[in-house]
This record gives sequence, structure tokens and C-alpha cells, in this order.
Amino acid sequence: MLNDYSLDAPLIAIAWQFVIARTISSDLSVYHYLILGISVWLAYSADRFSEPNQPLSRRARRYEVFKHHKSAFVLCWSSSLLLVFFCVARFLEVHCILLGLPLFALCLGNFILCRREARFGFASFCTKEFRTACILSLGCLFFPFYEAALGFQELLWCWVLPFCLFLINCLSVSKWEWFEDKKRNRLSWLQKRPGCLKALAMGKYPFAVVVGILLLIHGLEINLFMHALCVTSFVIFLDFFLSDDQDKREAIDLGYWIIPLTLIGIEDVLGL
Repeated sequence: MLNDYSLDAPLIAIAWQFVIARTISSDLSVYHYLILGISVWLAYSADRFSEPNQPLSRRARRYEVFKHHKSAFVLCWSSSLLLVFFCVARFLEVHCILLGLPLFALCLGNFILCRREARFGFASFCTKEFRTACILSLGCLFFPFYEAALGFQELLWCWVLPFCLFLINCLSVSKWEWFEDKKRNRLSWLQKRPGCLKALAMGKYPFAVVVGILLLIHGLEINLFMHALCVTSFVIFLDFFLSDDQDKREAIDLGYWIIPLTLIGIEDVLGL
């Protein structure tokens, strides 16, 4: 149900925003999480809503949900949009809003590109797996780094880790959903090159470990590294020990928000 109603991505974004804010000692308020969560849901659900117009996309269950409940979706989506605009105007500083405009432009540009890819049947060289990982990781870092007033170098080093984590998610899902995306004529640039996708899918694990070690050397918090390591290990487990691709697809998003929050709970209990 979380995936059907596009709630998995907002939960992942909120969880990792919380992890990052905790790591860099950034004091966030409830409205920071509300704005990020609603914004991610608006973006993802808008994409879900736009797809059912294509007959081939009806095979995707998460698209069918919105097709059969259009009025309820439009009402919920419009109300959420008004709510997030109200929260932005009420709680955020003008400087913060202006800094967020490039991120908003990236999201809007990505949505337009996705629609053109779906409409005209081409796949952009700037493949959707990298676009999604980049935008989601920037979104998770935006409020923590703004409130902590840290520099660009600290932002860059901290951005690399969630980007790699979200890229692992996107590459795994692209591999597991290859047959379904082919039926819907929705193959990404990487999916149209199975050899390249397979190489990236297998190489993403050692690459992530190497990146994590380099970040540790440059001062990354050990707790953040352990969160990433546990999530990566979970994805490896899914890849090698579950046979059904749909089960993998539904489990991976759960792990991406349940595991970090569970680790934070353990840290609190143990006083780490």
C-alpha cells in the first residue's frame, strides 16, 4: 500500500533527513519534515497520476490506484499543495526559499523530462536513475545544512553518501522491474543497455564501500557510515536471497526508512 499510494519515497526522504540532521547536530522543526515529505509525495504522486493516460501503463498497480480514484486524488493532491505553500510562506525565511528555488527547478525539469520520455518513447542520456538519486539526496540535505549553516565542502562530502545509497536503490529497482518497464515501454537509458545496467548493478556495492571508506578518512561520522553500510547490506541480502522481483521491489523501500530509524532507536537505548 505504501508503494501504491506513493508514500514510500516521502518516508525514505524524511528518515534520511532526520539521520543527516542528527549527524551534523542540526535542529529541525516538525515543519521541515512536513514540507519535505509533502513535496516528495507531490512529485511522486504527480508522476503516478500522469501515467494512466497511456494504455500500456495499466499493468503497473501503483498507477491503477490513481486511475480509479481520480477525484479523491485531485482533492488530496491540491490540498497538499496548498498546505506545503502555506508552510513555506509561514515558517521559512525568504533566503531559505530563494536557495530552494534551484532544487524546485530540478524537480520540475525532471518531471517535464519524464513526461516527454513517456510521451515520445525516448530515453534521455541523463538517465532517470541518476536524476532521482541526485534530487532526492539534495532534498534530504537541504534543511539540515541550511539550519546548521555549514559550508559547501561539508555539504559535498555529506551529499555523496546518500546519493550513492539512493543510486543503489534506483539501480536495483531498474534491474528488478526491467520486464515490467519493457511491457510499458518505459525503459530508461540504462535499462535499454542491459550490459551496462548489469555492470553497474554488480559494481555498485564495492563502489559504495570504497566511497564510504574515503568519506570516513575525510571526517565522515561513523554513525552515518554504519547506517549506510546496514542499508547496503540489506539490499545485497534482497538481491541474493529473494527470488521474486516484486517482493524485492516492495521490501527495498521499507528497508530504506525502517533500518535507519531502527538504528537510531538502538543508539538512543545504548546511549551512543
